[in-house]
Amino acid sequence: MAERYLLRGEHTVVVTRRHWVKLTGPAVAVTLALALTLWVAASGTVGNGLNLVLVLPGVVAAWAGWRWLEWRKEWFIATDRRLLRTYGILTQRVAMMPLAKVTDMSYDRSILGRLLGYGQFVMESAGQDQALSEITFVPDPDEKYQAMCETIFGREISDPGEDGVHWEDGYDDDQVRDEGRHWEPVDRSQLPYDWEWVGEEARGARAATRRRVAVDPDPTPLR
Repeated sequence: MAERYLLRGEHTVVVTRRHWVKLTGPAVAVTLALALTLWVAASGTVGNGLNLVLVLPGVVAAWAGWRWLEWRKEWFIATDRRLLRTYGILTQRVAMMPLAKVTDMSYDRSILGRLLGYGQFVMESAGQDQALSEITFVPDPDEKYQAMCETIFGREISDPGEDGVHWEDGYDDDQVRDEGRHWEPVDRSQLPYDWEWVGEEARGARAATRRRVAVDPDPTPLR
């Protein structure tokens, strides 16, 4: 089901329905309606009131069946790029929020949630989508919370001074992540006359800034 909404190269992190406790309300309603019908039938009451009570279980069962279909059609999907919520029976709806917009995510578990194994995620973002602001009744919430936090807040950070080259923890200044670039040694004679040559000692002193060996002092584009 999730593959219908995935983009090329996008990978799922969490795919889940709501916890089964979401259906306890309809289940209790059906049980009470059946119990009331059996009690009235056993009491021997006759008349129009009995016919009305006999119809009640069918109406409640139809309502409970609709709620069950809603539960079956609703999915929460977290990928390495987006958060999605699909819902709706007659009209299928998809709410989407890019991970880049998520500024914070809180995780709540009530006493009943700890006993039955569900929790609630509350998303905070700029231009927040109400359909994704709260995800309630999430089953196995500990595992899903860790996976989502690692995806949302554990993404590699790019250094804007490196023109898109990404740096990760564990890389030093001489280790650049391979992104299809091929680096070769450059001889001083091959550089333009107005470029500054940075020697090894100066390069070591500027290691924190991650400067390259050759720097163009005038970045104005050529016309």
